[in-house]
Amino acid sequence: MKLISKLKSFFKNLVKNNNARQADKVEVSLPGLTIKMRRNVDLDTPHEVTVVIPRAQMRKTCLNGDCSKCEYELIYSSITVVHAPRHPLAGEKTLSAKTASSYELTDN
Repeated sequence: MKLISKLKSFFKNLVKNNNARQADKVEVSLPGLTIKMRRNVDLDTPHEVTVVIPRAQMRKTCLNGDCSKCEYELIYSSITVVHAPRHPLAGEKTLSAKTASSYELTDN
């Protein structure tokens, strides 16, 4: 049964992804944190995905002399995942609200 459901899922995603002009997948994995974004868009204006991680700090503090007891601290600041259209040149037509809303953003 698992094989059949995996095959169905594979072919469903294959057909779905072939219809999109642009398809991207981003997965950021840090200790204690996973961010996933998948997008399939069918827009005339090219879009881009940007991932910015300006600060990711992992600190280990030994609480005794032989380091058998430790304290871990994870600090993440301003992690950003952006999906944005390329800015049109002066005089070019801009996207309508209906067209711009057809992308898919998932966080699972």
